[in-house]
Amino acid sequence: MKKIKILLILLSAIIVSSCKSDFSEELPPVTLPLDQAITNEMILNTAVNGLYGLCQTNGDGTLNSYGALLPTLQELLGDNAFVALVNSNRFSTTRDPNLTFYTQNNGDIGTLWNSLYKIIANTNFVISYEGKIPDDPNTPGTPGNLFGQAYAIRAMAFQTLVTLYSDNFNGSNPDLGVPLPLQFKPGTNLPRSSVKQVYDQIFSDLTKASTLIGTNNGNKKLNGIAVDLLFSRYYLAVKNYGQANIYSQKVLDNAAYTLLPSSGVAEFFTVAGETSKEIIFQVDYNALDLPGANDGITSTWTSTGRYKQNYATQTFFAKLGGNDVRKGTWYRNTGYVQTLNDNPKPVDVMKYTVSDRDVVVLRKTEAVFNQLEALYYINPTEALTKLNVWMKTYRDPDYTYAGTGTDLLKEILMQKNLEMFLEGFRYSDLKRNGIDFKNPQTQVELTTSKVQFKSFPLPQSELNTNTLLSQYPGY
Repeated sequence: MKKIKILLILLSAIIVSSCKSDFSEELPPVTLPLDQAITNEMILNTAVNGLYGLCQTNGDGTLNSYGALLPTLQELLGDNAFVALVNSNRFSTTRDPNLTFYTQNNGDIGTLWNSLYKIIANTNFVISYEGKIPDDPNTPGTPGNLFGQAYAIRAMAFQTLVTLYSDNFNGSNPDLGVPLPLQFKPGTNLPRSSVKQVYDQIFSDLTKASTLIGTNNGNKKLNGIAVDLLFSRYYLAVKNYGQANIYSQKVLDNAAYTLLPSSGVAEFFTVAGETSKEIIFQVDYNALDLPGANDGITSTWTSTGRYKQNYATQTFFAKLGGNDVRKGTWYRNTGYVQTLNDNPKPVDVMKYTVSDRDVVVLRKTEAVFNQLEALYYINPTEALTKLNVWMKTYRDPDYTYAGTGTDLLKEILMQKNLEMFLEGFRYSDLKRNGIDFKNPQTQVELTTSKVQFKSFPLPQSELNTNTLLSQYPGY
């Protein structure tokens, strides 16, 4: 797919089919013909299941976003991760201090763009049937709940796009957001919308989702608390810290989910951990539906992966206290990594070690850090107190921090990365808050004045086929 032309995007719409009454049952993916209209609630459910399938990584790597590529790039483009000297050549340019990763011909930048717009195109197709599908008493749930999920998925995809392919809200070049297709109109090219227009649409989609979506969809689908958490992300992005605090607290107050206790850390990223009440939404993988061996999140991460090449830095590892429960469970500096020639030695990230472990996208503890970031800007004293309480209670009983000012913000974001490494945040967190950095392992340096920290370049293939688009200045 080389265009934002919806017809082309939809040609390979992957969805999960079911002819049973239990629509949460894990089944192998199949293809729904595009000429098969959504005529009833059962087909609508099948189509919405397909939207979640599009969040996965497929076997040939052409479909890759929340299931692997996004969390990988968020770490490798930040300050706490790197590709080892011996590697498969995948992501290897993220090591280059000359920033050669950031080119319009970069395959990963193009794949992420295409994958996210494929998700959006399919949500537009689903949403085009809103108001046309009656409730079937023999089908679990309601059409409204299903359409609510589609709106939430579209909001999440648009926010990912505008976060990476545009500058911050109220940043430089405010007219250069991302294209904003909202209707099923095959063959339509669109220019960039403004950054504000994109965020306004995200707000609109989340608001619509909140009025429709159910509360008990399971953790392989979005629901009401997921929308609240997405709202907290949205409000951080648009710098409305009061509302970000309110929506974070709504998530924290929701008794249907519980913060991951220290006793649950070791098991959390195993297959058994998929049922944890910490998880709000995860991308489903199972024995019948596995990611590609070359492109799944396990392929390049950890000493158990196929290529054994992506790791955390020793500087990152040193931030963990001696009694931090994550030390030796999620992060290890022993074993295979000690045989590598990198200096300093890499740190093993032992989160995803089997290919059928679902990939976490939303979990309750994110609300802790969204609230801490919001409070830093409106009540830093409260932010400091809450940071110490959470750390002592949930991860390290010996933790104490007393810094103020920008140091406090950096500590909040550092502790977020220690908790949520490889879950899709670091590069965007640093960018959103205007924090310059130098990766201690690779010496890659990004400052807020560099175009590479303002926006990814648009893929050249997209520019070639959509003449209404303009490249971000500086590329």
